Amino acid sequence: MKECPQCGAIHNGHRWIPEPDEKVSSRLAGKTVKKSTCPGCRRMEKGQVEGVVTLKGNFLARHREEIKNVIKRVEKNRHGRNVTSQILRSSEENGEIIIETCDEHLAERIGKELHKAFKGDLDMKWQEKDTFVRVLWQRD
Repeated sequence: MKECPQCGAIHNGHRWIPEPDEKVSSRLAGKTVKKSTCPGCRRMEKGQVEGVVTLKGNFLARHREEIKNVIKRVEKNRHGRNVTSQILRSSEENGEIIIETCDEHLAERIGKELHKAFKGDLDMKWQEKDTFVRVLWQRD
């Protein structure tokens, strides 16, 4: 078994578990656990961006907190299943919110959940090999 020294995720031999439950933690008791950085923390260290989400429009200005809450919920839900599903950076420029993610599927999910919750226009552009996505969500 491996444990990430930065975030505490556990590798059980098959996959990384972001938030180990009591069952997993009890199996670790008394065992030698190797320290190894998980893929999510490696991507964060390198600043590896796999998705960019841009949010625009007058609706954004009026509902900023609601939109941020949806984004936090999506990140928490995705990260619970995949250690790479993390927001690397988020910035606000000229009334827009720009989010860089370490996982392309997190960027896609953020766009889809905002569209589902608030309608508006959603545009996703995938790179040729589906390893990077640009998501634009806007509503006026």
